[in-house]
Amino acid sequence: MASTLHLGASSLTGKSVNALVEEAFGTFEFPLALRLTNNTPRYLVFPDIRAELKPNFSTPDNQIDVTFKDHAQLTRFASDVDSLSELNQWAEAMALDALDDGQPDEVAAKAPAGGKGQKKAATEPKSPADTAADDAANTDKK
Repeated sequence: MASTLHLGASSLTGKSVNALVEEAFGTFEFPLALRLTNNTPRYLVFPDIRAELKPNFSTPDNQIDVTFKDHAQLTRFASDVDSLSELNQWAEAMALDALDDGQPDEVAAKAPAGGKGQKKAATEPKSPADTAADDAANTDKK
C-alpha cells in the first residue's frame, strides 16, 4: 500500500496538518520509514529527525529516507513543516512517501540515528575554563 502525503501551509490548503497525517498514516505501525522530498527553494534542516534537505533544484539531494519512532514525532515534524509553509506561503512544501509499507530496513533500525561520533562527543568531560564560562552564562540578573 503506497501512501503519499503532501504538506503545505494549512491556510492555503484548507486542511489541518494533523488531520492529513492521521488520514495518511494513522493505520501504519511505528517505527515508520518515510521518504521526504523537499519541494521548496530553500535548504531545510529538521534536528528532531536529523534530516537535512537541499532545495528542490538539487535533485536527488532534496530527498532523504527517515524513520519516525512514533506518531508524536511524525506529528511534530508535520507541524514544523506547516509553520515553515505558513511563514513562506508554500502550498506544497514537502512530500512524504511510505517506504515498503512503512517498515524500516533491519540495518537502519539497528543503527542509531546520530552515529557513533555523536555519542562520544556528548560524554567528553568539559575543561575547567568551559565550566566557568557556562556558570557565568547561567546566572540570573535581578
